[in-house]
Amino acid sequence: MDVKTLNYYIQQDLRYADTETVVQANLIVKSTTIEDQRIFANQLSTHLGTVNDLFKSLTTINQNDFRDHRYQPIQPVTSIYRSHILAPIVDGSLLDLLAPFEAGNWLYIELGKYLAASGKVQPDNVFYPWVKAVQDPHLAGENGISNQFLKIIGREASNTSPEHLDNVKQQLIRSVLLKWYFWDAAHKQLTWIDWEQHTLGINNGDLP
Repeated sequence: MDVKTLNYYIQQDLRYADTETVVQANLIVKSTTIEDQRIFANQLSTHLGTVNDLFKSLTTINQNDFRDHRYQPIQPVTSIYRSHILAPIVDGSLLDLLAPFEAGNWLYIELGKYLAASGKVQPDNVFYPWVKAVQDPHLAGENGISNQFLKIIGREASNTSPEHLDNVKQQLIRSVLLKWYFWDAAHKQLTWIDWEQHTLGINNGDLP
C-alpha cells in the first residue's frame, strides 16, 4: 500500500469514527433499559479511548503528523456511508440504528479472523496493529461487545413485524456493501472532483 492510499484511508476513517460516536450516543438515548444503556455507554467510552490511539499509531508508522489528518474533507463514499448509519437517528428504533452500525463491527471481526489465519499481515505491516485490535476479546470475544450487540439485535428483531425486519436486513446488507465501497474508495483515492468528472463525462465518464 502506498503512502497516499494509507493517508486517504486514515483521513476518511477518522471522519467515519466521528459518526460512530454520534451513533453510539444515540444508541444510549434510544435504549429503554438501564442494562442496554450501560452496554452502549461503556462501549462509547472504549471507542473514545482507543480510536485516536489506533490512528495515531498508523500515522506514526507512515511518518506523518496526526494533526494533518484529523479533519480533512469528507469524500463522497464516506459521506454516503455516514448518511446511511445516521439516518435512523431521526425516527428509527433501537433496532434500526443498531443493526446497520453493528454490521461494520461484524465485518471487521470476520476480516480480522481471515487475515490473522492467512498470515498475510505480518508485524512489519502498517495494519498489523489494526488486525490485532479487531481480534481483541473485548470486541470479538464470546462475551465481546459485538456479540452483546448481536444479542440485542436478536431480541429486538423478535419483537418486530416481518416487514420491519426485512427493511432492517436490507439496511444491514447496505452497510456491508458501503464498507466494501469505503475500502475501494481508499484504494482508488476517490474525491468529489472524480465524481464531478464522472457526472460531466470527462475522461469518458469513468471513475478511477
